[in-house]
Amino acid sequence: MRSKKDCEKSDVLGKLDKVADTLESASNQLSGVVTQQQLDLVREKVTAFESELAYSKEGIEVLAHRSAAHANEADLADSILSEKLNSLERDFAGLRALALSGFALGTIALMGLIIFAVF
Repeated sequence: MRSKKDCEKSDVLGKLDKVADTLESASNQLSGVVTQQQLDLVREKVTAFESELAYSKEGIEVLAHRSAAHANEADLADSILSEKLNSLERDFAGLRALALSGFALGTIALMGLIIFAVF
């Protein structure tokens, strides 16, 4: 036979067991809530990073297109400058030839005048 004291102990232990189960269940639910909040926060940050990455990708593509356009312009300018340089070199060579021809012609004319004056 069980005594009243044993019965009360068993009721108290049963109630304490129920309270412990309830506390464990509440703790698990709170852990789930905290974990879900952390997951939501991570999901928001990932979404923000994805949008920033997409924006950066678009910016890099625009920069690449502009750089390609500038490279084409620089290539065109280089070819035009190269043509101008070749033209200037030809003109300089022509002027040098004219100057040397003028010097030779002047020398010949001076010699002719000296010879004419002597004879």
